[in-house]
Amino acid sequence: MTVSIRRASDEDKTAIANLIQLYLHDMTEFMPFPVELDGRFEYGFLDRFWRHPYYIMSGEEIAGFALVIDECPLTGRKPCWFMAEFFVLRAYRGRGVGRTALDLALEAHPGAWHIAVPHANVAAQKFWPRALGGRLVTSRDIAFDGDTWTLTAFQSQ
Repeated sequence: MTVSIRRASDEDKTAIANLIQLYLHDMTEFMPFPVELDGRFEYGFLDRFWRHPYYIMSGEEIAGFALVIDECPLTGRKPCWFMAEFFVLRAYRGRGVGRTALDLALEAHPGAWHIAVPHANVAAQKFWPRALGGRLVTSRDIAFDGDTWTLTAFQSQ
């Protein structure tokens, strides 16, 4: 299985928006997300986070997506790469797809990075330390938008 990331184009925005619905559905296990009258989860950040969008690919199949931005919305730090959203479909979890996709995203964007995870997102709290394993990181708790988050800072070469 070859894992890669592929830059998404503006024409891919609808497909990523559809994948975001699956992402939010999975996160409702830990966090509430409002559902609109059309039955879709409310998500108003796609335009804001559409700076460096990627598909996560397993061979020729879409395995997820990553939205990378060039500033940290929790701290205001610029320049600083920030993983705004990161999602791997359930069928691809536990097989190294997420970690490989993360490594590729970090390679594509060298420099200072922040990754933030709400304390309520138990699955992500487990994933990120494993995925970042071996890197020199500093983590701290930070309050943002009414939630407590773990903010992890590190450098990518």
